Amino acid sequence: MIGNAWHYFLYLYGLIINSFSTCNNSDRLSASHINRTQFPSQYMGNWYFLAAAARPGTNALEIFKVMDNAQFTVQEGVEQEKLEFGASIRVKDGSCVPRKWIYLLTEGSTELRTEGHPDRLTELFSCHCPQCVILKETDNSTARLLLYSRSLQLDEGCMEEFKHKSTCEGYRDILQIPYQLETCHLKE
Repeated sequence: MIGNAWHYFLYLYGLIINSFSTCNNSDRLSASHINRTQFPSQYMGNWYFLAAAARPGTNALEIFKVMDNAQFTVQEGVEQEKLEFGASIRVKDGSCVPRKWIYLLTEGSTELRTEGHPDRLTELFSCHCPQCVILKETDNSTARLLLYSRSLQLDEGCMEEFKHKSTCEGYRDILQIPYQLETCHLKE
């Protein structure tokens, strides 16, 4: 009896909290502004990794906490259905860590799979911030949002938009990459 009452109370509490939410459908992640006819060519070139978000109580952001900054380059792979990603990561201790991996393109979709990690799905989402993209990365143990920009100088409100969209998706733990040290040389 007490268990049923507690369950009912939690259900009502959730309804009340959701009714005060400032999120609506237009605040949710959307891929509607991704130009599928140009995909993936509009994402080639250099990017800065600026922020990540995850659900509270997970370890999804731990890998990023050691970063001071990170630059990425996206290139077409040797094989047409692949994208080559390279990263130059400056760790807070000052060292530079290079990384490379390959995304496999899904025909007719903007979804990406990571070569060697068949359970990892990466989805691209548009945002109002010019020259920015939000990625949602999920696998068996991780779910997180990632904000990338062509420039370190974001338009006013871009970071706030990312935080708002993250919160609307239930990703309330947000980590901004500090960029306090000089960036490492990006090898292409």
